[in-house]
Amino acid sequence: MFDAHAHLQDARLAAVLDDVVRRAEALSGVCCCGTSPEDWAALERLAGGVLPFALVPAFGVHPWWAGGLPAEWVGQLEDALARHPGAAVGEVGLDGVRDTVPAAAQEAVLTAQLELAARLGRPVVLHGARAWERLAEVLAPFSGRLPAFVLHGFGGSSEALRRLLALGGRVSFAGTVCAPRAARARAAAAAVPEDRLLVETDSPDLFPVGGLPAGGALAAGAPLNQPANLSLVLEEVARLRACPAEALADLTERNARQAFGLAACPGRVGFTLGDGEEAV
Repeated sequence: MFDAHAHLQDARLAAVLDDVVRRAEALSGVCCCGTSPEDWAALERLAGGVLPFALVPAFGVHPWWAGGLPAEWVGQLEDALARHPGAAVGEVGLDGVRDTVPAAAQEAVLTAQLELAARLGRPVVLHGARAWERLAEVLAPFSGRLPAFVLHGFGGSSEALRRLLALGGRVSFAGTVCAPRAARARAAAAAVPEDRLLVETDSPDLFPVGGLPAGGALAAGAPLNQPANLSLVLEEVARLRACPAEALADLTERNARQAFGLAACPGRVGFTLGDGEEAV
């Protein structure tokens, strides 16, 4: 299993991170996404550590934090990507849930990051909550210029899904699909073509029904999610697609490796980064 989107550097997990990592030993990999210059250093420390799974770092500015950035933020982002040749750009995108950052500012920050990703040939991890249609419009000029882009925690309309798939998008689903009332996410999870499908936890958020809380900790009354809960997401997506969970685990791992530029390999560790550098 490959967790296509998590935030293990999140301060809410710091006290229980050792346990979270231990419980994720069954996973082959995790894409760990930054959200602003404030957490990139913590992500770099994680990426430089010894873990039982492959960790793919992604550096970027989340739309919630697109306001009040330091003047040199693009240069800082490029420097972080240069230090990590196998890293993606993410989590970046547009958001229609919060109104703390104006849409124009979000789009300017997103476009700058897409330009950087295209220039450096890096995959992109995208946020589009309640903004999937507009995200498709912003992405359109970059179709064919990015090696891959992943739409994380997708919950948009069938029309938004069609447009994003036509641009070449890969689509990842989180614990939301485990909720019977999440009709859009569940319908999309059943409809995405096999070669575009990924699964994720978005840890420490989007805790799935029946999941194991990270260290038993609470965050604002909600349990903290962890990559070990990926099996629940995988099993629910398998049910929605009427296919065996084991086959779906292999499929989504292969798709994640392709999206993030990891060479296929028979084992969980000792994988090879896209530039030929070995990692464990």
